[in-house]
Parts: sequence; structure tokens; C-alpha cells
Amino acid sequence: MFRIVLNRAISAAILIVIASVFSFMIIAAFPGNVAGLIAEMRGGFVSQEVVDAVAEEFRLNDPLALRYLHWLGDVLQGNLGVSLRTGENVSTAMAQRLEPTIVLVLGGSVVTLLMGVMMGFAGAMRPNGSIDQLIRVIAVFNVSLPKFFLAAMLIYIFGVQLQILPTFGFRGPLSWILPCIAVGAVPGALLSRLIRVALEEAMSRPYVITAKSKGFGRRHILFQDALPNIVPVFLTTFGMNIAFVTQSSLIIEPIFSWNGIGAYFVEAARFRDLPVLQSCLLMFSILFILVNLAVDLIVMLADPLQRRARGA
Repeated sequence: MFRIVLNRAISAAILIVIASVFSFMIIAAFPGNVAGLIAEMRGGFVSQEVVDAVAEEFRLNDPLALRYLHWLGDVLQGNLGVSLRTGENVSTAMAQRLEPTIVLVLGGSVVTLLMGVMMGFAGAMRPNGSIDQLIRVIAVFNVSLPKFFLAAMLIYIFGVQLQILPTFGFRGPLSWILPCIAVGAVPGALLSRLIRVALEEAMSRPYVITAKSKGFGRRHILFQDALPNIVPVFLTTFGMNIAFVTQSSLIIEPIFSWNGIGAYFVEAARFRDLPVLQSCLLMFSILFILVNLAVDLIVMLADPLQRRARGA
């Protein structure tokens, strides 16, 4: 088991290095004169001397590999550079914006989990019944809606018409509800369909026939026999949905005026703040890799067949 964990950790470390290379390349591949762009964003008269000084400061004249090594060394020390737009330290700014993003990702993951499990089991209780058909329609409707449109609908219904939930700013638990629903509804609908199909497939296995012959009802068989057998598939899909929830923060945070990392990334893209773009891309990539690593290890712990297959 230790060897399997070590191999997966090494693979994750290699992926993180590759992600750092692609994050760094955003400046190297940026069209135009990057030094001139940085000088213009700093304001004042832009002369050739100023452009040359900026190029020297950011090591833009060094070979690409050397620039990457210098940048990676700074990142490993916690130095993510300085924002071109505001002049603030990117590491400090991201630390200040981390709480809203963590709340959104965790809250959206909870919504995804609850929605997926409840809708999946409700449909599996009576296959092809009226409840199952209704849940299928709701799931398809949720998946078809763009996230920004769903967020706008939630704001209009619960904030404008009913006026029961806040729709602006990061102001406590009540203000978390709508953004977390907007983030978790689509992956929750996808997860519910997977659980529904996986449970129905599990109910066709021989052990279910044995359980029925013993007089157990469908509810008991679903929870006691079918559920443990779909755990690996469920965990894998749920882990992928966490990454989907994280990406959704780029859209949802600005809509609800949350000053998180997703909104920070959108601002950086709008004003071409290259150091911030670099840092946000690197952070999202590392988060995606670590979440998938954690899910992979949990699945191996939950499924002895996978442990034996990977250890072979």
C-alpha cells in the first residue's frame, strides 16, 4: 500500500511541475512587448530606458529556462510577485481572498453531495415512476442551464421577489446559500444521474436476488447492499465535481460580489495583470491535482480490487 501511495504522490508532483511550466508560459507566450505593457500599466512616461529597466527587473532578457527557474524558486519561497495593477503583493492578496473561495468550494461541494445522493436514491427507489421521471427532468434542466443564468434566477427569485436571502457580498452564512446553490446545482444534477444509473445496475447483481429471497425490501437492499458497491464510482465522480465547483467560482464570485480568488482572476484577466494570472492558474491547477490525488487514494482504500490491481 505504501508503494502505491508513493507512486501516486510522485505522479502528482510531476503533474504539479508540468502545471507550473504552463502557468509560467503565460508571460513568455503573451503577444507583444511584455516589458512595454508592464511599463504602461505602471503609468508615467514610457521611454525606451523605462522599458529596458522593466525587462531587467522581470528578467525578460534571460533565457526562458533560467527565467522559469528563478520564478519557480520565488514561488517555492511563497513569493508570487507584485500585482501590476494595484502594486500589492500577490501572495498577501490571495491569502486575504482565500476565505470566500474556500467557503464557496466547500459549500458547493456539500450542495453537490446532498443533491446528488438524495435525487439519485429517490429515483432508484421507484424506477421509471413519477418521482423518477420528475427528478430526471429536473436534472436535465439543471445541466442545461448556464451557471450565470441560474445565479441570476436565484437572485431574482430569492433576493428580488421573495427578499428572504442576501444577494450581494460575503456577509455571513445567509449570504453563502445562493452562491453555493448556484455552484453546486449543475454537478449535483450530474452526480444524481450517475448514482441513479449505478444503483439500478447494482440492483441487477446476483447478491440482490439473494437479498430479495431473504425477504429484504428495496430500501434495505439499496442502502445495505447496492450502496457499498457504487462507492468507488461515486467518489471518483464526486472528486471530479469538486474541481468543476472550483472552476465555477470564476463565474459565480463576481456575480454575487464575492471578493475571492475567482473574482481576483477575472479582474486580472480584464486588466492583463500577468503575475496575478500566473499565480491563480498555478493555484487552481495544484488544487485540481491534489483533489484528484486525495480522491484516488480514498477510492483505493474503499475498493480492495483497485488496491490489488494497482499493486500488481
